Amino acid sequence: MNMKLKRLMAFYIDVAIAALLAVLVNGILLFCNIRVITPMIAILAWFALFCKDCFGGASAGKRIIGIQVIDANTGQIASPLKCVFRNLFYFLTFVECIAMYYSSNGLRIGDYASHTKVILYNKALQSPKLSQSILAIGYALIGLLLFELFYYFRASSFGLQGFLYQ
Repeated sequence: MNMKLKRLMAFYIDVAIAALLAVLVNGILLFCNIRVITPMIAILAWFALFCKDCFGGASAGKRIIGIQVIDANTGQIASPLKCVFRNLFYFLTFVECIAMYYSSNGLRIGDYASHTKVILYNKALQSPKLSQSILAIGYALIGLLLFELFYYFRASSFGLQGFLYQ
């Protein structure tokens, strides 16, 4: 099986896991009678996709398929911040798929921007520290929360000023 197909299969597994997580959280919140705004659940799924490679450069889908993300410059496992940055380009999903398909070396736009590439899983590579993973996940969470607040205030009939001075 070629690398492009492996990457695509791993991505589909990761999307299924992110969607399942979002549906599960939504169900739990509804069961607890907690009002849920639909975009919040979608943002939870995006968060899972952005942070999926933070531990050892491999998401659940990549581990199942047997591939991982490495730093193209050093040949070591990509740092969690690089993994989050490369995954931010999933917002361009259709463009990313076309870029990977037509790229001679199978790289996505996120790979080019973050100087990473995907290789067969290599146990010998040293994983980044847990603190780096937690920091990268924290940055992604703060960014998505700020995005959610912006989205909420933009969609609100009151806006930020109405929210603050009610």
